Amino acid sequence: MANGAGASKSSVSQHVESIFPIWGWGKRYDRDLIRGDLIGGITLGLVLASQSFAHASLARAPLIQGPYSCVLPPMIYCLFGTCMHASVGTGALVALLTGEALKNIPSEAERGAACTLLSVMVGTLLALMGICRLAFLVRFFSRVALSGFITGSGVVICLSQLQDLTGGPLPTWTTVHDFSWADAITPSRVMATFTSCFMVVVLGWLRKIKEAEVAHPWLKSASQVKELVVAGYGILLCACLPEEFRMPYIGEVEGGFPSFKVPPGVLSHAKWIELLPSAVTIAACVFISSFAAAKRFALKAGYTMSATNEFVALGVSNFCGGFLGAIPTQVGLSRTAIAYEAGIHSPIGSNLIPALCIMVLVQCCTGVFYYVPRCALACIIVVGSLGICDWSTLGVLYRTPETWKQRRGVAIWCISFLGTIFLGVFSGLLWATGLSILMLIKDSAQPRVYELGRLPQYYEDDPYASEHWVPSQLYGHATPEEGIIVLRLEGDLNFANCERFTDLVERKVCQRGGTRAVIFDGCSCPRMDMTALMNLQDLVVGLRTSGVALVFANTLERPRKRLEKLLGGTGLIPQASLTFTIDEAVSFSKTQVAPPAPDKPQKRRKVKRTNLGQFQLARLKVSESMPALAQLAGGESMSSRGSEVSLFSRANSNHSVASMA
Repeated sequence: MANGAGASKSSVSQHVESIFPIWGWGKRYDRDLIRGDLIGGITLGLVLASQSFAHASLARAPLIQGPYSCVLPPMIYCLFGTCMHASVGTGALVALLTGEALKNIPSEAERGAACTLLSVMVGTLLALMGICRLAFLVRFFSRVALSGFITGSGVVICLSQLQDLTGGPLPTWTTVHDFSWADAITPSRVMATFTSCFMVVVLGWLRKIKEAEVAHPWLKSASQVKELVVAGYGILLCACLPEEFRMPYIGEVEGGFPSFKVPPGVLSHAKWIELLPSAVTIAACVFISSFAAAKRFALKAGYTMSATNEFVALGVSNFCGGFLGAIPTQVGLSRTAIAYEAGIHSPIGSNLIPALCIMVLVQCCTGVFYYVPRCALACIIVVGSLGICDWSTLGVLYRTPETWKQRRGVAIWCISFLGTIFLGVFSGLLWATGLSILMLIKDSAQPRVYELGRLPQYYEDDPYASEHWVPSQLYGHATPEEGIIVLRLEGDLNFANCERFTDLVERKVCQRGGTRAVIFDGCSCPRMDMTALMNLQDLVVGLRTSGVALVFANTLERPRKRLEKLLGGTGLIPQASLTFTIDEAVSFSKTQVAPPAPDKPQKRRKVKRTNLGQFQLARLKVSESMPALAQLAGGESMSSRGSEVSLFSRANSNHSVASMA
C-alpha cells in the first residue's frame, strides 16, 4: 500500500514537472549557485536594456515597449521553459518582421497597439502548436533555405538602419542639379556618420575580444556588455556636444510600469484576419530561431530540452506579454551565449533577475536614456544583424564536391537570399518555405537510383575485399557483373516514385543485352507502400516474359515482411532471396537463372497494371531450354508434361492485394 502511494505521488510529481519544468529544477537548485546567477543576471539585464530600445525602434513601435517586452515574458518562461540558459526578450529578426507587418500603419500609437495584438496572436499560435504537438511542422524549413533567408534578413536590417546611422533621411534627387550638398552634409550628420563608424568598429572589436580565449579581464568584462559601453559613450558624447553638432537622440521616454490591459482589437475578427498571415510567419520564426539558439547551449551544457515545452513556454510568454504592452519576443542567441559564459545555471539568472532589472529601469531610470543617440541604437542593431548572417553555409555548399548540375544547395540559398532582399522579408520566408517543401517532394518523387559495381580485389589475402559493392557513377573503377544489373534505391519506394523506378529497370534491361537477372539492393529502402508493392509484382511478371529474374538482396525488416506476404508463396521470386546479401544474390543468379536466348532481342515491354487476383489466372509459356528459370518460378522441378508454368505456385493463393490492404 505504501509502495503504491509512493508510486502515485512520484507519477503526479513527474506529470507536474512535464507541464511546469520549474517544479523539477527548482527542487534541485543549489543555493551556492545564486551568486553566479545574480552577477550574470545583472549583466544580462544591462545588455537587454540597451537592446530592447534598439529592437523597439526596428519594430516601428514606441521605444518604451522594448523594455516592457522584457519584463513579463522572461518571468513566464521561467515556469514553462526547459533551457537553463535561454534569455527571452526582444530580437532583431522578429522585430524586423513585426516592423514589416505594421509598416503601413501611419501612427506610432496605433503601431504600438497593433504590436501588442500581434504578440497575443503569436503567443496563441505557438501555445496551440505546442499543445497539439505540432513541432514537426517547423522541420519543413530546410537549413539551406533558412540560412539564405536569415542572411538576407540581416542585410535588410542593416540597410534599414542607414537613416539613423547617417543622422537623417537619405537625400534623393532626380538629376545632379537637384542634389543639395548643404542639406546632405550638415555638422550633425557628419558627426553622426563618424560616430556610427567608430561605434561599429568598437562593437566589432569587443565581439572579437569576447570570442578570444585570452584577453585582459577588464576587456573581457567590457565585451560582455558591449552594447551598454556604446550606449554610455553615446550619452556622454551627445550631452557634451554643442547643439549644432548634436546627433538625433531618443529624448524623453515615458517612465512607469504599464497597466495590465486587453490589447485593442483582440476581439475584432477583422483585425485577426488582417494580421493572421504575419502572425503565422512571426510565430514560425520565433520558434525556429529560439529553439536553435537554446538547443545549441543545452547540448554544450549536457542537458535535454523538450520542443513541446518550448512551444508552450514561448506561446504563453508572448500571449501574456501582449497584455502588458510587449512586442513579440524570442530567445536571443547573443544573450544566451552571455548567460552560458557568465556561469548562469538556471532561469533565475537568465530570465528572472534580468526582468527585475528592467522593472527597476522602467520605474526609476528612464531619464538616463534621454541622450542616447539613435545612431548608437542603429549600430547595436547593425552589429547584431551582421552576427546572424550565415555566410559560412554558402561557403560549405560551394565547396561540396558535386557537379554544377547537382549543386542545387547553392541555388536554393541564393534564391532565398535574393528573394528576401528584393521581394521583402515575408516573401523571402515564403520562398524559403516553398523551396524546402518543393525539394522534399522532388526528392520523394525522384530518389537516386545507383547501379552498383564490385570493387576489385586489391589484397589477395583479404577474403572480403571483393564483396564491396559501390555506385559505379561515383567509383569509376567499380566493375559490374556480366549479365546482372545491381540497383540500389536511396529512399522509400512509394506511390510517387515506383513508376519511375520500374521504368528505369525496364529501360536498363532493354539497353543491356544478355541480362539474366536484376538484383534490387534494399539496404537503403526502409519502406514500401501498397502501390509500390503492386508495381514490383507487375515488374517481376514483365521481366520474366523476357527471361529476366528479379532477385532481392539486403532487404530490410519492414519491406521484407510485406514482400513475404505478397510474393513469398507465389513462386514469382525465390523465397530465400529476401534474406540474401548482394554476393549471395549474384551467386544465385549465376547458378540458378539461365541466360535468355541469344538471338532473341530484348524489347521493353510496358506491363498492364492489374491486381493480384487477375494475375492468378495468367499462364506463361516457358521454354524447355530454360529449366533453371522454370525451377525459379515453380520452386521445384516441373513435370515432364508441364511446359506451361503457373505464375504462382498455388492456384488458390490468398495473398491478394485486397487482403493485404
